[in-house]
Amino acid sequence: QRSRVDRRSVRIRLTAQGQEIRRIVDALYQKHVKTVEQVGGISNEEFATLNKSLHRLERFWTDQILYRL
Repeated sequence: QRSRVDRRSVRIRLTAQGQEIRRIVDALYQKHVKTVEQVGGISNEEFATLNKSLHRLERFWTDQILYRL
């Protein structure tokens, strides 16, 4: 649905099938986090910190490649 204020902007939403897929993916992610915690000894907080750090590292390398910094 187009924004009334900014015609360049489009609002989207998931269909019922898309929402079901999102629930499945979320459940798989939660299972993965639990397994990492139990088997790998990495807490939920550590896992979140690791994800943030990896995301920042990915952005760093992407910028290096795109902008030749």
